Amino acid sequence: MFGKKKTAAITDAAQRKINSLRILNDKTTFDVRESFNELRTNIVFSMSSKGTKKVLITSSIASEGKSTTCLNMAITFAEAGTKTLLIDCDLRVPNIDKLLNDDSKKGLSNILVNDCTIEEALHPTQYKNLDVILSGSIPPNPTELLASDAMQALMDELSGKYDYILLDAPPVNVVTDAVIISRLATGVVVVCRQYVTDKKMLGATVEKLQFANAKILGIVLNDVAVAKKGYGKYSNYGRYGYSGSGDNEVKA
Repeated sequence: MFGKKKTAAITDAAQRKINSLRILNDKTTFDVRESFNELRTNIVFSMSSKGTKKVLITSSIASEGKSTTCLNMAITFAEAGTKTLLIDCDLRVPNIDKLLNDDSKKGLSNILVNDCTIEEALHPTQYKNLDVILSGSIPPNPTELLASDAMQALMDELSGKYDYILLDAPPVNVVTDAVIISRLATGVVVVCRQYVTDKKMLGATVEKLQFANAKILGIVLNDVAVAKKGYGKYSNYGRYGYSGSGDNEVKA
């Protein structure tokens, strides 16, 4: 028993160290931070200036980095002085709680079934201007909850309180959840990972989102291996390129 507890503790510590490398902080290299700044700028100019912007972040399959990208985007928006909310809409395999080391029990699913109030599930993070609603308890019917009138009502209520709401959604080619809630979003960002995502996967993702009349703002390519450049040594993880819905492409 003691051995198992020690192993779990080591695993948790290792996970926290990995998360600290993935999430923007004071030690983040210039290229990674600047890439997210450019991503934020592209998103800002891709949408109307009126009202709350609701941005859904998804991917084609698992392990492409959508949750990490979503959290870093939220941090970047918050650092720019905009009131930002991050909602973990992955009610099946949530990740935001692990990235934030947050063990809160109440979240989105609990709100949608009237198990708690918005105020009980919504709380500030360590980042100024950034609040979060975690996924909450794992429900037996995630798709139905995300498609419910309660979800629409929640988004309507939160829209009057924030400048940006970022929605971390499940992969499009795994379950239908992201396509369903794309109707609530102002725009959609698709995350890809080098050597993981292939063209067929991405093509299927785009087709499904377009069929749902979602506005695809662009595609983020991460985990790109690059050579050393003028601003110092770049790490492989977190190298991002952003391809907009127009002809422009940004690679910091």
